[in-house]
Amino acid sequence: MSRFSAIARLTLLFAVLPAFSSPLHAESPQGDPALLVAPSFEHPAVSRYLPGAKRTILTPALVTKSGEITLLDEKALKTPDAWDHFVKEAAERSRLQLATLEPTMVRDGHGIIQMAVISTETPMTASAILLPGFLEHFSAIFGPELLITVPTQNKICIFPKLANHLPQMRGAIRDDYLISAMPASTEIFELTRQGLHAVGSFDPDDE
Repeated sequence: MSRFSAIARLTLLFAVLPAFSSPLHAESPQGDPALLVAPSFEHPAVSRYLPGAKRTILTPALVTKSGEITLLDEKALKTPDAWDHFVKEAAERSRLQLATLEPTMVRDGHGIIQMAVISTETPMTASAILLPGFLEHFSAIFGPELLITVPTQNKICIFPKLANHLPQMRGAIRDDYLISAMPASTEIFELTRQGLHAVGSFDPDDE
């Protein structure tokens, strides 16, 4: 199996992976394993487009607690077993982070929640949208279908699919993308029980 075909399975593995029961190792000097959400123009050595995306990719990396990133190439993970172990470790790190996230709920003048915003210090944040638990985490608030943007690697904006305020927020979300040192995606993603899929963009230049 080629290294590229292995990376092509990363999203699927993330989606169906059972809970990883092995104890986590302490962070290595190089950092923790992560699948980073990134703009395609960065052209990393190994990448895969998110489902339906034209400008958003996943790329394997190591991320230190201080946020330093080391992108991995095919030489770093030489065997299928090494790839599988990396994906499991990355998924577990994301699960642990998802359990500790404290989203900010944005309400309208009537006190109704219109969106949730997750903002952290780590570039590993955006990959939490790949976990099956992410939909469950927010469906009680927004229903079984979500719209999601990840303008930066450390920020996620979540909206209900229906009757949402995303059109009014496009400008602010685009500004986050443009000024960030960790840009991730200009695309809008739909998350349902069928999975994650790009459905549009908040950048007028993409339309």
